Amino acid sequence: MNCAFGWCRRIFSSPHSLNSSIQRAYQSTFQAGDFCILRNVKSNKKYFVGPLEADAKRDLRGAIVPHSDIIGQSPRAIVRTNIATAAYMAHFPTLDEYVLNVPRACTPIYPKDASTIVELLDLEPDQRILEAGTGNGSLTLYLARAVGLAGRIDTFDVREQHSRAAQKHVERFRRGRYRDTVHFHLGSVGETLSSTLREREEIYDGIVLDMPEPVEELPRVIPYLKNDRFLVCYLPNMTQVLDLLDAVQSLPLAMETCIDTEWKEWEVRPTVIRKRQAEQDTEMQGTKNIGAWVCRPKNFEVRGHTAFLVKLRKCA
Repeated sequence: MNCAFGWCRRIFSSPHSLNSSIQRAYQSTFQAGDFCILRNVKSNKKYFVGPLEADAKRDLRGAIVPHSDIIGQSPRAIVRTNIATAAYMAHFPTLDEYVLNVPRACTPIYPKDASTIVELLDLEPDQRILEAGTGNGSLTLYLARAVGLAGRIDTFDVREQHSRAAQKHVERFRRGRYRDTVHFHLGSVGETLSSTLREREEIYDGIVLDMPEPVEELPRVIPYLKNDRFLVCYLPNMTQVLDLLDAVQSLPLAMETCIDTEWKEWEVRPTVIRKRQAEQDTEMQGTKNIGAWVCRPKNFEVRGHTAFLVKLRKCA
């Protein structure tokens, strides 16, 4: 079989080396090429640093942190700077922190939507997922983590710049833990599938379409989705949702749900009311007393509407 994009059905069953996977995943100390979160031990403010290089340094508002002072350290190690009062605790970034901080070729699918899409697709380890619209690779990583090292993600994008950026982000995340899980393809998903697979087999356990007009690709990708499995469309506005539902009427798809996810982070911290401070100092000398708790939404960080997530079920 001639495969213009270097992939075909026999690749789907390619085995993974368990030993190499475990080796890549093992992170006892920071190494060159890793990313790091530095958290100010006083203010709790976080900084994204990396990839770490032996001769590089990071300026944190005047506090200089040589990368060499991080390399070789264990998580939660305290990193000192040229400013005596500035110290930082080192952490490996979570997936959320990583996708939000790496350079952007385009706006990423944010963690609130990516984690919801994983749930909507009802993903399990070892499954095969098709993603159309690789973008910055943020959702790609969430999908890869959900299906695991023995699963497979085929992700397509018509923009070479986006595909290259996403590939770099996948390669650099946790020392390339998911590089063998994700397979990148350049071009229209429908045309590429039809030109590389001789038969329209139901080979995917889930499909995600992140594109302005998914209606054009739906008839082409549905044959590759297993019956009674799910397809999720990422659509920023309701007009796109209505156009999609009009098209679904003539396709073997049934609408399951339409979700608009919002996250609201709350600030929860102890504080002391100033008017009571003098009384507390007098009556309870030598003890620590919390006068009140601050509990309020972080309005400046409200993660509001980004897109509608439309879940469809194949009902052939």
